[in-house]
Amino acid sequence: MKSIGKHYSKLVKKFHKIEAETTENEIHDKRVILRRVFPILGFYKINPSKVKFGETAFELFGKLRDIQVQIMKLEKLEQSQEWMEYLHYLKELELKYIKKVAKFSKKKKVEFPSLKKSKANKAKINEKVHSKVQKNLDKLIANTQIPSFEKAKDIHKIRISFKKFRYTVEVLSYIEEIDDVKLEKLKSYQDELGEIQDCEVLIQGITRFYSKRALIFDEKTEVFEQEKSHRIELFINEKERLIEVCRDIM
Repeated sequence: MKSIGKHYSKLVKKFHKIEAETTENEIHDKRVILRRVFPILGFYKINPSKVKFGETAFELFGKLRDIQVQIMKLEKLEQSQEWMEYLHYLKELELKYIKKVAKFSKKKKVEFPSLKKSKANKAKINEKVHSKVQKNLDKLIANTQIPSFEKAKDIHKIRISFKKFRYTVEVLSYIEEIDDVKLEKLKSYQDELGEIQDCEVLIQGITRFYSKRALIFDEKTEVFEQEKSHRIELFINEKERLIEVCRDIM
């Protein structure tokens, strides 16, 4: 059980090391750290809300992260001038949120509870971890058993349930050996689901921006609609393999 505590301490130290940073990589890393910390606390019977300012930080980082991902996605396109107005708007919004994050990080330091103070029975934590991983796997499988993936909310459900499964599997890897190749495979699946979500966020952002200005937006979202459809098709083809990989870990 000491290894869970050791990993928890490493996560906390890394968070504090990059707490004031606002680059896309650091914002992403801080959100991931919080995602990894929350399930660990749950196994120790500590409510995630005990991370002082943790939930507020997660929400704030998420907003900045979405903006930065959209900027990167647009700038990678050769015809990025087609979205120049929206890109300019995003960059202004990014500066606004960078200031918010900097101000937040300066005034409200995120504080993490100590696992040593937990009254959880360490002998039962292993059992709880296995049980939670299985529960999350069952939920993931249930969410993939739908006849169609046309609605963005269906893919989003799968993405969220997959994240929960993956992060509880990571906790499991702290207490027993799990092949790194399998863990890396889970990460690659999560990245692919994340790419679908990034397309959806960009489509919604472009739609809101141009519709408020009474401008046509269909042609401006077409390339991202096509990319999203293509990635969903790839996911559908890989769905059974994904479930097989997840089951194999158990």
